Amino acid sequence: MLDVCDVGVSFESVPALEGINLRVGAGELVAVCGEPGAGKTALVRCIGGDLPPSTGTIRVDGVPLGGTLRAAERQGVAVVWQEISLCENLDVAGNLLLGQERPNQMFSVNRLYEHAREVLDRLEVPIQNVMQRADTLSGGQRGLLALAMAIVRQPRVLVLDEPTAAMGILETSQLEQQLMRLRHEGVALVLATRDVGQMFRIADRIVVLRDGRVVTEIRPQDSHPDDVATLLAGGTVDGSARRQLTRLHGLADSLAVSDPSSGLALIVGALAAALNVDRSAVDVIRADPHSAPVERVIVTDGRWLVPVAGAGGPGALITIRRAGAEAPTRDEEDLLGLYAGYAAAAIERQDAEQARTEAAALRRSRELQRQFLSRLSHELRTPLTAIRGYATSLLAPDIVWDEESQQRFLETIAAESSRLGRLVDDLLDFSAIDSGVMRMQFDWCQLDLVIEAAIACLPASWRDAVSYSPGGDIPPIWADHDRLEQVFVNLLNNALQHNPPGTSVAIAARRLSGGQLEITVSDDGQGLPPELRDSPFDGPRRHRSSTSGAGLGLSIARGIMLAHHGSLELADSRRGTSFRIVLTPERPEATPEPAHPAPAVARAARPTERAASRERSAPASERRVGIDA
Repeated sequence: MLDVCDVGVSFESVPALEGINLRVGAGELVAVCGEPGAGKTALVRCIGGDLPPSTGTIRVDGVPLGGTLRAAERQGVAVVWQEISLCENLDVAGNLLLGQERPNQMFSVNRLYEHAREVLDRLEVPIQNVMQRADTLSGGQRGLLALAMAIVRQPRVLVLDEPTAAMGILETSQLEQQLMRLRHEGVALVLATRDVGQMFRIADRIVVLRDGRVVTEIRPQDSHPDDVATLLAGGTVDGSARRQLTRLHGLADSLAVSDPSSGLALIVGALAAALNVDRSAVDVIRADPHSAPVERVIVTDGRWLVPVAGAGGPGALITIRRAGAEAPTRDEEDLLGLYAGYAAAAIERQDAEQARTEAAALRRSRELQRQFLSRLSHELRTPLTAIRGYATSLLAPDIVWDEESQQRFLETIAAESSRLGRLVDDLLDFSAIDSGVMRMQFDWCQLDLVIEAAIACLPASWRDAVSYSPGGDIPPIWADHDRLEQVFVNLLNNALQHNPPGTSVAIAARRLSGGQLEITVSDDGQGLPPELRDSPFDGPRRHRSSTSGAGLGLSIARGIMLAHHGSLELADSRRGTSFRIVLTPERPEATPEPAHPAPAVARAARPTERAASRERSAPASERRVGIDA
């Protein structure tokens, strides 16, 4: 937006500016600093059109700048001068709108004041009284009014010459906020100032002038305020040491707020930048606790090995690949030692965090085991107590029971034994899934036969409540027939046992576009209890209804589906509960074909026989089979 090219200014034979080059983009703020007499005001006057340059050119958006104030203003250049010139006999509104009045405002003072108030509010300039005379304003208010007078002209380039020299802290902050807003709107800003703190707060670049020449140009993020102060005083700055110090300060700040697991990565990245090597050339290797300790930097095979001390011995080694690596200099050794100290602290922090996490996980695991064993003892004790009680009654020598009572006792013992056996089977399955050792017998089987066998396992009074509707051609699937049947028995048993009488269950199957099978098991009952809706598959439950068991069934069912490379999840349902199963029909390439596959019909018959056996062994009041969820 602003291009100052090789500009020079001389007053008679005395040069004020020599060979000044300055480029400022739209939405960029460049600070120009220098001691009195360095040429700041002369440069501002040249850009503002008040002082034609003796040599060189100035362009605004590619167009040469006119040689007068009015010409520069027409090209979008506005200036806030150090010596603020206001019309002292006019009020705030008169100064703000001088030359900007609308025709009807010349005949209405009220409209003039209203428009001035609107302008100040729009520009967010905190001057409250627009009728106050200019000669009664404070220095800070005069500076803000001069800024508003420049902004109201909507400049593309705004130049400010020591605008905060007569301002207090509050007015300075308000001016800086205005400059940040203008930068966001795309205005090119040139700020001539000696306030080093202000430069580092708001400037994108800092240009240092001395004796009419540009000494250097720096970026605040790569420098330190002391560097600018040294340059202004005529000294020189060793930028490498300052950059290292700035980088270390930034690293310390990052480590203070970062996660312990990312500390080493931050240190490695900062060290690579400090040594000017690629990030991949630096690595941290945990040391073998039995290895000989490394006490100093070692150069071997084109690498530097930097020791990192641990709590009880060698903690780690920082490896740095250097082409043609020679022994590090004394300064480099000091720098490596400093980063090694950071790495040691990060490793110690990471180990402490890992130890805390493992301790918390262990405590949680023990608590879960304690709760599980407590619930398990209750679940096992209930059928055992019934079996022991009825068996003891039958064996009592002083009581003779009639045949009907004996039959009732024996039926109860059989039912409770069956319940105990199912509970033990559930526990074994849950343990096998939890430890990853559950054995599966895969074979080709028909989904229709699996679902029919699962329905046949239900009591006769429940079977009519279940409907199955296959969608289209359902291919054979590679699965464990019995385990897959176990999943459907569990879902059907849950739907019918834990819902009011009259609940119906619908099973639907269809083939997805990707070749997978989707099976849904939905009921129109009362839905899952609130404590199960968020995590129905989390294993043993803390809270159970009067009809529930150990709370393992859904966890087992999901484990079986994962073993089939499928999924089981709770689906959205407007009424009742719906579970969604997704299966892949194809056999994985790594799974061998069985040498002697069992006939599918014979495999499908076994669950029905088991169901009939269970029904015969349980009294009418206890004939509920399946896996409790």
